[in-house]
Amino acid sequence: MTDFKTFFSNPVFGVTLTVGTMLFFYLLFKKAKSPLLNPMIFSIAAIIAFLKLTGIPYESYENGTRILTFFLGPAIVSLAVPLYRQFESLKVNAVPILLGITLGVVVSVISGIGLSLLLGLNREVAVSMAPKGTTSGIAMNLSGAFAGSPSMTVAFVNVAGIFGYSIGEITLDLLKIRDPVARGVSLGTSSHIMGTRRAFEMGEQEGAMGSLSIGVAGILTSFLMPLIIRIFGL
Repeated sequence: MTDFKTFFSNPVFGVTLTVGTMLFFYLLFKKAKSPLLNPMIFSIAAIIAFLKLTGIPYESYENGTRILTFFLGPAIVSLAVPLYRQFESLKVNAVPILLGITLGVVVSVISGIGLSLLLGLNREVAVSMAPKGTTSGIAMNLSGAFAGSPSMTVAFVNVAGIFGYSIGEITLDLLKIRDPVARGVSLGTSSHIMGTRRAFEMGEQEGAMGSLSIGVAGILTSFLMPLIIRIFGL
């Protein structure tokens, strides 16, 4: 029993469980073309179920996930490569891209706060939901700075990403938005890395615009969210 407790508290456990589960569902759904069969959704559910059934403390699992979190930075930086390849498209559409990202950030923050207040939820939930459209690192810091719950924010960020990946392309098709730049910007702004992943599956130009939107949206959210919170009087 002691050996098992030692293994579960080792960072290798968290890494092995996370990577192994993701790889399993990725291979399982590799040939499936439906975005609803998202490996991340099923991996999250499977890991939660496993930890609950085995009684393994979340803290033990979290020890390993910190290593994976560290590599999020380099992974996001690597998205600059396709953006460089699409630099000409970026120059031509610079103004509409910036306006689109700005509007997307404003709508994302206002919708998070507004929905919370409409449902009668407290300030903590409203602030925690506000930065849902940006990456976890930025969203957690913003949430904590305004007395929100970083843990709750991570959940909202994941939901936004999963929805963007699952129904983002379908929504764009229904709205008859065909331009690859507009499609990439909308997915990257509203659903961060998961939306950008879906954009890359649609095409390199869409993916490049999505990767650009992640960084710009994160910066704009950091500046605009405090202003919007004040406007709502929170």
